[in-house]
Amino acid sequence: MASFTVDEIIKATKAEVLQKGTAGYVTAVSTDTRTIGPGELFIALTGDNFNGHDFLEDAVSRGAAAIIISDKSYVKKIENPVFVFAVSDTKKALEQLAHFHRMRFNIPVIGVTGSNGKTTTKDMIYSLLSTHFKVCATQKNFNNEIGLSATLLSMTEDTEVCVVEMGMRGFGQIAELCSVASPNIGVVTNVGTSHIGILGSQDNIGKAKKELIDALPSDGIAILNGDDSRVSAMGDHFEGKVIKYGINGRYTVRGNDIQYGPAGTRYVCTCFDEAFKVKLNLLGIHNVYDALAATATARVLGISPEKIQKALNEFHNAEQRQSVYNVHGISIVDDSYNANPLSMEMAFRSIRQLKGNHYFLVLGDMGELGDFSEELHYKTGQKAAEIGFDAVITVGPLSRLIARGALAGGIPSALSFNSCEEAAHCLMEMVRPGDVVLVKGSHYMHMETIPALLRGALDRDGK
Repeated sequence: MASFTVDEIIKATKAEVLQKGTAGYVTAVSTDTRTIGPGELFIALTGDNFNGHDFLEDAVSRGAAAIIISDKSYVKKIENPVFVFAVSDTKKALEQLAHFHRMRFNIPVIGVTGSNGKTTTKDMIYSLLSTHFKVCATQKNFNNEIGLSATLLSMTEDTEVCVVEMGMRGFGQIAELCSVASPNIGVVTNVGTSHIGILGSQDNIGKAKKELIDALPSDGIAILNGDDSRVSAMGDHFEGKVIKYGINGRYTVRGNDIQYGPAGTRYVCTCFDEAFKVKLNLLGIHNVYDALAATATARVLGISPEKIQKALNEFHNAEQRQSVYNVHGISIVDDSYNANPLSMEMAFRSIRQLKGNHYFLVLGDMGELGDFSEELHYKTGQKAAEIGFDAVITVGPLSRLIARGALAGGIPSALSFNSCEEAAHCLMEMVRPGDVVLVKGSHYMHMETIPALLRGALDRDGK
């Protein structure tokens, strides 16, 4: 963990010292009093629904050696001999300390962004690079300013590579993340329609994602999806090295001879004119793209094709990201972590790789689509009909438009409900051994409860 002397804290954050303590340094940085340890620095973050200043006494009682606050009125509550620093913005102070620590390391720092696939791509990059390096990476999808800062602060003296996922909801956010992380390698997966309600168009989404490439140094490396025209164009005026990947062109890294099957996806990877076979334990062409991005990154950093091949063959996705369960002969695909129109389509195509008698979709609302929400939900239903399913079950008011689009496109049955429990009960009446079920929706819909309910009911009934 990152340690700082008192002088370094002041230098990094330009903080005012309100109270002097006895410790000359802090052993780590924490924003959570539930996990803070003795000798650490507590930063009192604030937000719409929380105020870290309310937990200052907890931090001190747990042994904090110093605290950073933005509201000076709270200093009177601190009686113990701990350092108290004041700044105008505690989140900014966290970022400044993270950047200060990052600049202690002369190592590759890889930024990963994109509308879809960035978490899986980041996880794949971590897996491939870990075959040779000591790698620090974003945990789960903690890809905002706080999560990225925590990742950088977790680097230790033996860290050789750092991989940070970068999310955004508007202009300037990726640029802010880059100002903290100072990446020298940037990976952009694609430009879809997630957050289109905020940014207004895919072109604007592309401009926001391009902030990663714009932030790279002149000797940096941009790894870009050549099959996405908006992403590919990001390399046009980049002074550094551009490496493109994809399946529809003569790219530096490309996938050919793709074969889809119930056990996963196979393809031949050509990387810097070396070819090798890959078997992914994942469904869908989108995972091939993620693997190609990870392969390009690993190869640039000297990982051999043999190690890349082995690591990809052994890679498994995180829970709720295309997790496949077989319950009494019924295949349940839990892809409930999040959703947007492009990831929905990719998931629809993926589950058709599984062998089944009948195919069912259980879909929840997609958020952050703004004025495009009704249109994109309806088109998602049409896309489901185009790909072909036996029935669609939806949860939430917006997803009723998915059902309408599916019926208009020719799907035989589409039913809508207000709760996951109602949807699960309906599904239990419909599915039989040999069927395939996909569950997907935005995170706030809590669609993960449906696979759990379905597994519990099927186990109980012995269906």
